[in-house]
Amino acid sequence: MTVSKTRELKARARVLIMDKHGFLALVTFIVTMVYLLMTYVLNGAFPAAGGMLNLILGLVCSLLINIVYYLFCAGQSALYLRLCRGQELKLGQLTEAFARRPEPVAVYAAVQFAIQTVAANLALWLMGGLWRSTGAAELLGLGAGAAALLVLLVWIELGLSMAFFVYCDNPQQSGLQLLRESLQLMHGNKARFFCLMVSFAGIMLLVLLSSGIGLLFAQPYMITVQALFYLDLKKTQADI
Repeated sequence: MTVSKTRELKARARVLIMDKHGFLALVTFIVTMVYLLMTYVLNGAFPAAGGMLNLILGLVCSLLINIVYYLFCAGQSALYLRLCRGQELKLGQLTEAFARRPEPVAVYAAVQFAIQTVAANLALWLMGGLWRSTGAAELLGLGAGAAALLVLLVWIELGLSMAFFVYCDNPQQSGLQLLRESLQLMHGNKARFFCLMVSFAGIMLLVLLSSGIGLLFAQPYMITVQALFYLDLKKTQADI
């Protein structure tokens, strides 16, 4: 089976969201506000300069926030799969991951949290080294390290990018199976998905210029395209 091109996926997405944009914008608003509210409460409860205990409690609470947020994201992904499959959409479906099997999503959230924490600390270490470096050789080495770290992180994130959609189709699998299936689906497709995401650069610039308000209109379009990409991968895989 021939894979769909970027312009074809985008054209199909525009048709799908045409009559549902208000509902999908509301979903985006709810998920975003839940995350911002939880983050605001966390920052107030555990300030950065509060000592080691606060640091540990802050990390634990950050992980819990990630889990709750990703459960909402899983419900959001399920809504977009239903949209792409022509099924009925209800706002209550946004929280269905909480009642199904949250464990695989919790594992995925923990993996993402570990990746983000390690990446953030390595980035700070590299930036500190760059700031203190005095020789060209040292500067070049640190720059190469930063570039290698960025490439590795992008590669990992691309490999795991289908995890929510995989979970929606089979919530009974374990967290490790969820990660493994996403990696298998994305094997040989990372470059195509990367180019697809880069094609949204102009839209994301407009979102930034609108102080984030444009996300209510941009995210439904982007996630619909991602859901179509996932379904395209599944069809291609079934035909092999």
